[in-house]
Amino acid sequence: MAADYTNWPVVGDITAQLASVGVSLRLTNDAASARLQQISGDVTADVARRTCRQFVADPADTVRLFDGTGTAEIEIDEYVSFTSAQALGYQSYPGYPLANIVAVQEYGKPNTRLVRGQGSVPAYPTEAVLVPIPAIFPAGRQNIQVTATFGFAAAIPVDLWNAVCGEIARRAGNEALFNPDGGMVIEWQRGDGRERYAAGGLDALGWGAVYERKVKVDYKRPAGRRLRNLKPKMI
Repeated sequence: MAADYTNWPVVGDITAQLASVGVSLRLTNDAASARLQQISGDVTADVARRTCRQFVADPADTVRLFDGTGTAEIEIDEYVSFTSAQALGYQSYPGYPLANIVAVQEYGKPNTRLVRGQGSVPAYPTEAVLVPIPAIFPAGRQNIQVTATFGFAAAIPVDLWNAVCGEIARRAGNEALFNPDGGMVIEWQRGDGRERYAAGGLDALGWGAVYERKVKVDYKRPAGRRLRNLKPKMI
């Protein structure tokens, strides 16, 4: 089964990950299946919380509000595609018709920037609150309405997807390995003798370490803003 990188791993992906190291989950009842789904939800929620990012893109355009900068540039949530933007409140159309907006695409980075007056020189006047100046995002609180398809990218990065799959498998497998009812024991029978051994935990495989690296370092959203994106103080 080919992996679907537009969504987080499903049951088939997780059981395949475990099967690759010789572990089989026996999902013989609804409770076992529900527990696996719960573990999966816990891990993906952990990713969102710790990275402060949305890795599963919206299926269609949605609307979000952002603070206007009073300049010709604004930074918004990470998006896959941009549709439109408009000013709200006292600064709404016809005062500030937000046209000719360019979605900035930087190689190797998620899309976060919108600019107006592409190619303008720094000396062009770009700050205003109520006096109309065409090529700005007027300063304000939650006054810029953006319609876009939000998300880190069109698909989840493969290395992150694999790390999440491994983490779900690690947690689910470790629970099952120490639960005889889950069937995760190794049994040897020699003649009339029988020996049963609890299979070792999955932590030694390093799946947990890979996951921690991805969410703590590789994909954690930077907390600071670039100087050009600092917002002006509001009165």
